[in-house]
Amino acid sequence: MANVVFRCPQTGFNVHHEWLDEEKPHDDKVYETVACPACMRMHLINKSSGKPLGYKD
Repeated sequence: MANVVFRCPQTGFNVHHEWLDEEKPHDDKVYETVACPACMRMHLINKSSGKPLGYKD
C-alpha cells in the first residue's frame, strides 16, 4: 500500500491515508475520493502529488 499525508482543507490538520493500489498514475490530473477522518467530509486528492483539488501553494 502506498501512503500519503494531505492537509485537510476544512480543518488544516494533516491526514494520513493509504492508497489501496500501489501504482501511481502517469497523468497528474487523476484524483481519488478520500473520506477525511478530520472533518468527516469527502475530498478529491491528487494521486501524483497527494494534494487536495484546488490546493494553492
